[in-house]
Amino acid sequence: MYGHGVETYLAIVRTGSLSKAAAQLNIAQTTVSKRIKALEDEMGMLLIERNKGVREMHLTPAGEAFLKLAEQWSLLSREANILKSQGPTLSLVIAAVDSLNVFVLAQLYKALHLKQPSLKIEIRTLHSDEMYTEVENRQVDVAFTLRKRLHSNVNVQQFFSTPMVVLSIAGGGHVDGALVRPQDLDPQQELFIPWSSAFEHWHDQLWDPLAPSRIKLDTGHLLISLLQEPAQWAIVPLWIAGEARRRGEYLVRELTDNPPDYICYKLTHMQPTTFTEQALRIFEPYCAPLG
Repeated sequence: MYGHGVETYLAIVRTGSLSKAAAQLNIAQTTVSKRIKALEDEMGMLLIERNKGVREMHLTPAGEAFLKLAEQWSLLSREANILKSQGPTLSLVIAAVDSLNVFVLAQLYKALHLKQPSLKIEIRTLHSDEMYTEVENRQVDVAFTLRKRLHSNVNVQQFFSTPMVVLSIAGGGHVDGALVRPQDLDPQQELFIPWSSAFEHWHDQLWDPLAPSRIKLDTGHLLISLLQEPAQWAIVPLWIAGEARRRGEYLVRELTDNPPDYICYKLTHMQPTTFTEQALRIFEPYCAPLG
């Protein structure tokens, strides 16, 4: 693909005009026009509308469709230039659900940063289901998900499991460490998080799924700050309960009818690249204390 044409096209998109793109690239406006014409000839389609007397530039439908491809090409081009100038650099793209990134993996990331400065890491927050596709497409090197699925080219292994407990603010006559019956918990006071399909199935057997709680979250990140009254409660993994205790006066109780354990799975590609395999070997010892 015509590299100068792609970068010029992206400059036009960013600035909104040929003249501003020329100024940004420090080239003549006629050069901008020639580069875009050459790129369009190579692609066999019109990318930018050209209307006489109109200062602002607009993308054609083909140009809009081409934008994402051009951005990806630009990123790969920069990475290739870095590889050419600096040689191979080990890197990992790590993905996890929000609650794991915040409450569990943060210490792992800190240790990697301090003890492996040569390893470049990118941390992403994704939903469990989309991680499989990202790993298969090599957009993510290692992922931590709550959902176990069969997926081509993705290696799935259990990373750790932890019991689920009831978390609430101290007060209201409740006793820390006590057993509590599910029927004694007011579903209208629950802060509900659908941790996994197994957890949801268990939850629906005890509480009416057609009468949902007043507050439903898709992440555990906000949970602790939203627990404001002793009557409120949430079912959480034990490590979130431990973090809550470190932050304030919270009670942790066990259920007489135990929910399924919180299970985290680690995903990697079945055929990682050589550099990714080397990076994963560096990464694995930092995972061991969590497994």
